[in-house]
Amino acid sequence: MVDESADLESRLSSLIIKVGDKNAPTLQNNLEALSVVLEKDFTNHETTVLRTLRQCVLELPWKVTVYSTVAGLLNAKNSETGAKVITLMHGVLCKSLIKGDWCSVKVIMRFFALQVATKTISASTLLSMVDTFLKPVAGQTAGVVTAQNSCFVYIAMTTLLWAGQALKELGSGELEARLSVIEQYVDVHGKVNADNTLTTVLHDAPTKGADVLAYMLSIMRAVADDGWAIDAVCAPYTMFASEFAQATQHELPALELPVDLPASSYYTLPEFLQLVPHPSEYTVRRFIMMDFIADTVIQLEGNRKDCAKYLMQIHGLCNEDVCSVMTTAQHPEDVDPETSLVFEYMVAEVLFSFLTQLPESQFREMYYTSLAIELRKAEPQILANVLETAVDNIVARIPSMDVECSNRLSNWLAVYISNFGYQWDWAKWESAVSEQDDTPRRRFMQETLLKLVRLSYLDRIKLQLPESCVELVPVKAPTHNFKYTVQSMDERTREVSVATGRCLKNKGTAEQALEILQTHYAKWTDVDDETRQVLAREMLTEHVLLLGSKTFSHMLNAIEKFMPALQQFGDSPEAKLQIAKVVEDFWCKNTQFFAITIDKLLNYRVIDPATVVEMLFDSSHVGAWSQFHLWEILRNTMNKVNMRVEQLQTRLTAAQVAADTIVADEAEADPAQPSESVEHVESVLAQMLQEQKDAVVLIARHFARLLSSSDGTAGEVDRVWLMGRFKEFMRTYRQQVIDNVQTLENMVFTDEASQDVRLVFACTRILAA
Repeated sequence: MVDESADLESRLSSLIIKVGDKNAPTLQNNLEALSVVLEKDFTNHETTVLRTLRQCVLELPWKVTVYSTVAGLLNAKNSETGAKVITLMHGVLCKSLIKGDWCSVKVIMRFFALQVATKTISASTLLSMVDTFLKPVAGQTAGVVTAQNSCFVYIAMTTLLWAGQALKELGSGELEARLSVIEQYVDVHGKVNADNTLTTVLHDAPTKGADVLAYMLSIMRAVADDGWAIDAVCAPYTMFASEFAQATQHELPALELPVDLPASSYYTLPEFLQLVPHPSEYTVRRFIMMDFIADTVIQLEGNRKDCAKYLMQIHGLCNEDVCSVMTTAQHPEDVDPETSLVFEYMVAEVLFSFLTQLPESQFREMYYTSLAIELRKAEPQILANVLETAVDNIVARIPSMDVECSNRLSNWLAVYISNFGYQWDWAKWESAVSEQDDTPRRRFMQETLLKLVRLSYLDRIKLQLPESCVELVPVKAPTHNFKYTVQSMDERTREVSVATGRCLKNKGTAEQALEILQTHYAKWTDVDDETRQVLAREMLTEHVLLLGSKTFSHMLNAIEKFMPALQQFGDSPEAKLQIAKVVEDFWCKNTQFFAITIDKLLNYRVIDPATVVEMLFDSSHVGAWSQFHLWEILRNTMNKVNMRVEQLQTRLTAAQVAADTIVADEAEADPAQPSESVEHVESVLAQMLQEQKDAVVLIARHFARLLSSSDGTAGEVDRVWLMGRFKEFMRTYRQQVIDNVQTLENMVFTDEASQDVRLVFACTRILAA
């Protein structure tokens, strides 16, 4: 019996998942048959049915019209069953609100919007839910623009978009009242962000494309002008109007919106990039399709293989002639994106829209890379051409692209190419090679190739390049730049170097290395103590790096072994900076090892974040602000500082809980595991917060100094790169900037800073609201 029950539940789940995969003539019969089966077996398999429906609504968002119809039919046949479905989804909605899972909130609200059409909930119930989201921006608070309010307005807009046709039966007044509130907020939002370019991906794109709320409002108005009809996908609930007419409508409890979530946790749709021409008359259809694609990418983030599989099924529910599908066309080469919406190009545009989303990408870059790889594997020929065309069109616009976004695209492309035999048609970009060294296209190509060398090896990458592009990669394989070679040393320096090197190679200790250095440099009576210390510090650092230069593991072991000596030598900010600069010189021909070594020295506290900042903003880098690896090191350093603060805050909470806990039976307490002292954690956290503040202020000061001075950059192109990285820093770490806003205002962003620098600071404050 158990096996039979499990088998039945499996078949029920399969039926629910597969229903409505395609807009077929049998869809109406299939839905009716499914509702009969579910109603019959609901009593015995309620948990399975409800769980599967919940997962389908959340994870197959493009089939919302199908599952809304299923829920409506279940309610029409048995109002108690309908009540359980609606109550379940309302509970999921409430949990999603608490967690700040905004895409799930949006998807479920869309489901409820269509429940008005199936007569499962009343129009007044839905409007009450929408009003909950609009309440923070209505009345006296209408002019307050925050990330939270923008998120709430966006969800209200997407809900009304799908509910409009059912709500218009109440008369135009109800809809217009909500639209009026939305329009007022969108207008204020647009004015507040009029000069804010921190979230603009492509500066050559129409401004309305960057303002997602304004774009969404234009879509709503276009749909309203068409009687709120959405014709992109089939609407099976219209086939059962007579069944729904007598259905019982359910009321739902009021929603409670979260009030304590950080501003960075709120969600709005990414700016949808247009990478290929699209017919302007299909703007609404394009949005609906890309919105479904975007929701699927988010909801199935945990399983890239499933996500790729389901993405290629979304077009199945489209109405006839809504979009062209290359993978099912007899002659895919004849499909023209200028005359019809091409499904595969819309998938690619959503993918790159997420990859370049600002102020930050919703998921790690690697997710979008692995998803593209899975899509290409599923349709090797067509998707390869589609993705290549999309990349070509983006690269053509690289000069107008945000600097951070071009960095992300470079990372994406390198990993993508490495998964397909390192094959790419570089010849079509060879015109960029003749451009100035730091122009965006040339730098993009060069950085991408350098990443490919990391993922493979130099000679293999050279073989893939046309002759004209070979100059973009190093002549020789990445290696170290050891200073103390025989040819470059005088006799007494050679004596110290040989003794130090022999000690390290023979597995000497840190103490022995220090003793050798002290003994040899003590003989140098013609220099003062400070100079001898500088020379000894450089000698030890060079030899430790040489000892670990073979592999990452060797490097880690070498630094760990001689950490006491390095820490002893790094006893002042100047000493730490010298160690960092020695590392940079040693690895000047291998930026990957340079970044990793700096990271390890930070971990072992041989150097501190301020050291890294001073090294990166050294005057020697003027003219080289376009180099990606410098900013990857800066970002890694700030992330490490923030991570330590978060870890200490977690430890403090745990210590406070432990301190407040009264142990009823002291005999049960384990004296071998005493709880951490609250005072100790508070002290360490205070130090770390100060270090975080120092790093933020120091970085901002350097950016402001360099960008406000003619000596800070080597020409206009170099300044564009530096300004781009300044914007990246400010928006990425906007919360830390706001935490120290008074200090920054008084010490950094004064009248002495240039106007564009002060504008970025002002825009950051708006973005962090």
